[in-house]
Amino acid sequence: MHPPLATRSILILEDEPSFREVLQLGLSPHGFRPETVGTLVGAKARLKECTFDAVVSDLRLKDGSGIELLVWMKEQGIETPVVIMTAFATTETTVQALNLGAVDFLTKAKNDIQELTKVLQGLFVEQALPMFAEIQDLGDLVGVGDTMRKVQALVGKVALADSTVLITGESGTGKEIVARLVHRYSERAKGPFVPVNVGALPESLLESELFGYEKGAFTGANGTKRGLFEEAQGGVIFLDEIGEMPLPLQVKLLRVLQERRIRRLGANEERPVNVRVICATNQNLRERAELNQFRQDLYYRLNILHIELPPLRDRTEDLPVLVEHFLTRFCRKLGKAPMSLAADAMAVLRKYRFRGNVRELENLMERCVALNAGGPIGVELFPDNILAESEGRDISGRERSVGFEIPADGFDVEGYLTSLKSHLMGRALERCDGNRTKAARLLGMSFRAYRYWIQEMGGAQALSRTFPNPQDFPAKAPAEAESDG
Repeated sequence: MHPPLATRSILILEDEPSFREVLQLGLSPHGFRPETVGTLVGAKARLKECTFDAVVSDLRLKDGSGIELLVWMKEQGIETPVVIMTAFATTETTVQALNLGAVDFLTKAKNDIQELTKVLQGLFVEQALPMFAEIQDLGDLVGVGDTMRKVQALVGKVALADSTVLITGESGTGKEIVARLVHRYSERAKGPFVPVNVGALPESLLESELFGYEKGAFTGANGTKRGLFEEAQGGVIFLDEIGEMPLPLQVKLLRVLQERRIRRLGANEERPVNVRVICATNQNLRERAELNQFRQDLYYRLNILHIELPPLRDRTEDLPVLVEHFLTRFCRKLGKAPMSLAADAMAVLRKYRFRGNVRELENLMERCVALNAGGPIGVELFPDNILAESEGRDISGRERSVGFEIPADGFDVEGYLTSLKSHLMGRALERCDGNRTKAARLLGMSFRAYRYWIQEMGGAQALSRTFPNPQDFPAKAPAEAESDG
């Protein structure tokens, strides 16, 4: 049983007496029991004597540093979460602190502890806040299995905090649905919900859309425009496909998260913003950060509260309730009598991998309701790709298995493998809606290698759309006769 927020003990390590007092007085009204020390030696002594729920430490100390504290705690096996605060943040020290186990890295700004309070509340949210059962309307976040019940409970807890949220999962798993639920059941529910598809906008346009601009800031800026952060004032801004954000803009987003202030393009002054940031991605941001393809400090700053959505193929126990949910909705929408799915049709769906996840199932059910003339919905209304997969073949009718007998006359294996690679690259490109970066990642290739192979094959339009057949690659005569001796 975890203690409520009112009994959470916080050890504050700060060598500046005035700021130490500000932190102590500022945290107390928010339900924390802060205790202060002014030296690294003193902090180590207290951590040996007592168990605290969290530590807030300055980075630079007269007798050491917050980094030294993190290293010492790791050596001692003390797993108390640590928040680092500093007026001298650099990317190097931020990443170093976070890699050593710090839960967050905050910049001191005008003795403002509002952000620190949010971080500490978010830190304890999973233990201290009520379960999702108090929220009655789940919308499309449907599921009865253990996996989705855990997700539903976590969404309810996260909604009641006010920290930054990172939602991850494959395309079609319902990331925006979750973001809207978090907003709807939060204290910001009366404020706006502003969605932004980061991957759909070029860098120059994205910056002006997010932060706005002043008249004359660039050619064509004939007036002043408020950015989407300002439009979301008092509510939530939802940054979808955050992994596609260009690195220069990542720097500016990090500053907004730390300072809670934005600067319009062409403006001389910053403006305060009171906005909760929720981000979503189908990419592995941790791996991308380790490869320097995404800022590590921004990743850790976004990942305060993390909700991971499972693919539909990993929760097939939810298929019947999802099918019923969507059939009910579309029968009502299209003015048709209630419908159900035939047993053989449900058996086919259980074998299908649903690469488009819940969104693909939703579209399929709408199609079936629209086409069904009456009675249970049968497999005859399913697209051929779904039937083909359940029967173990591709759309062309050939077996999907790559196992085959070598033709009696032999075949050109190099040509076959090249064609197979072309086919897989083409399928990946289709699955990623033409995004070559995502297609390369799907195949475990670097973007440069993927682009090179497309060029070698004559462009994306030349990629094979059919699974290669060994019979189509007759054996080539060897360059010269060889013998095994």
